[in-house]
Amino acid sequence: MTTTTAQLDNFTRITPVLIVKNGAEHITHTLEALREFKQVVVYDNGSTDETIVLASRFPNVQLVQGSFLGFGHTKNAAAAAAPTDWIFSLDVDERPTPELLRTLASLPLDNPNWVGVVLRLNKFCGKIIRTNGWGNDWLTRIYNRQQHAFTPSMVHEKVALQSQSRAERLRGGLEHEAITNVGQMLNKTQHYSELYAMSDKAKLYPFPIIILKTVFGFIRSYLVKLGFLSGSRGFILAAGEALGVFYKYTKVYQHRRFHKSL
Repeated sequence: MTTTTAQLDNFTRITPVLIVKNGAEHITHTLEALREFKQVVVYDNGSTDETIVLASRFPNVQLVQGSFLGFGHTKNAAAAAAPTDWIFSLDVDERPTPELLRTLASLPLDNPNWVGVVLRLNKFCGKIIRTNGWGNDWLTRIYNRQQHAFTPSMVHEKVALQSQSRAERLRGGLEHEAITNVGQMLNKTQHYSELYAMSDKAKLYPFPIIILKTVFGFIRSYLVKLGFLSGSRGFILAAGEALGVFYKYTKVYQHRRFHKSL
């Protein structure tokens, strides 16, 4: 990708920021895609694999080590370490496409109330999935930290928009290696369901309602959201979504009902 002086200026004014724990599988590919930027903040929250070693090989990486405070608080802590106010927030398994990089290079960046909304291209075992609710996944990922920040949520965090915010959908996208193997899907189910159960958004339902929600989770993903059009991948994703619903609410049920009887 050939860059002009103006483009180089944007790659200096925008800092990609990602939080990571045990992301050795993806971090090299992600950082390779971010070589154009003068500096990239990698906030590591306790990796025990080769993540830190791999990240340290990139001269534009600023490595920060800290605690996991919930996704919202952690992303804000990582953004606070950036040398610029303009933040490009990523997960370790996300990579900007060349078209998105070209778009970022040409942004005016003259209005701190402006935010960039990016299409995330979610992959399951190497294939982009547009069914099961995985398509049309637009997320606010470029923002000025003087005007915007992530919501203080344990999970399902997002950049909080205000009345003066000016959101714009950008050309290009983020390739997201959401699930590379079924075991990873099970690990994510465990992690996110535990975060939900311990959050202030956790809801307690009677157990029969949990069963109904689990069944509906599969039907919604596989039939309503056209998962059947994606073949075996669509079925596996629907089953995984149902499992996620089951464990999310069952863990709340356990914490509030079983523990009371001890």
